[in-house]
Amino acid sequence: MLSMHKSNVDVDLDTFDIGLLKFLQALLDTRGITRAGELLAMTQPAASRAMTRLRQHFGDPLLVRTSRGYVLTPVAELLRPSVHACLDSMHALFDVAAFDIADTARTFRIASTDYGLSVVLQPQLASLRQIAPFVAWQTDPWSDDTMAKLERGELDCALYSDEPLSPDFHYRTLFTDGYALVCQPNHPLASLGKMDSKSLLEDAAHYPQWAPRYLSSRRYMTDNVYERLGLKSSNIVLATPSFHTALECILQSDWLAVVPERLARIWAKTFVIAVLPIQEKNLRFEYRLIWHERAHRDKGLQWFKEQLVRNTVS
Repeated sequence: MLSMHKSNVDVDLDTFDIGLLKFLQALLDTRGITRAGELLAMTQPAASRAMTRLRQHFGDPLLVRTSRGYVLTPVAELLRPSVHACLDSMHALFDVAAFDIADTARTFRIASTDYGLSVVLQPQLASLRQIAPFVAWQTDPWSDDTMAKLERGELDCALYSDEPLSPDFHYRTLFTDGYALVCQPNHPLASLGKMDSKSLLEDAAHYPQWAPRYLSSRRYMTDNVYERLGLKSSNIVLATPSFHTALECILQSDWLAVVPERLARIWAKTFVIAVLPIQEKNLRFEYRLIWHERAHRDKGLQWFKEQLVRNTVS
């Protein structure tokens, strides 16, 4: 097996001229110093200097004259596949950074409740697929490990409320939302007419209610709404991680549910339900897209973030 001579000059990767690799590739392909220089628009003296430096680095002439013209040395022949592979990898690296959305086959990984999926992601999927036909999305439910997954790069981003974040997280606000009480149109509460939110929830507490139970918390969103209005806990008889379970319960019984108003309005476009807004300014919240610092300069994620922000009505 061929072995390379020890280089006369130690290679310092911090100062190594990448242009030398390009010249070496051209030299190996053309088998000529002048022709290699012409390919890279180099003057003859510059090409000669590059050749001298390469010979010093590798401790080998690389190109020698024979009766048949210039030929590559065995060391140069051995270098050919490695040099091509190295430069191909570098081109691929910068291609990833450039992120051509029309050609990428990337899968974006996002954590969200089904509220976020229904209100933010699902309405945009058709238009996103037109722009990025090879892109896919993978969703994870919220859990105690969601933030850690964002830090480790196992998730790209997440849909999140306006809860405090640690300094190494970034966010963009998508919209502001409030809450609504949802029930069947023939429910006694739906026929009471307009009433203040506190009275509405006081009356609602007498009926069975569904509540969302997030996997990352033991508290219920419904309890939080009642507490912030200074009311006792609601009559929760079922708590699940899925908002759509609430819809099924409402359609089949006299149950009630307190859900984000945007989600309730989406349901009302398809199902016959009553949506009773809870008009309290202090109950409104920002809904955000969040991501970790490690992904802040990810051009693919930057594209995805801009699409969500641009196409989500604030």
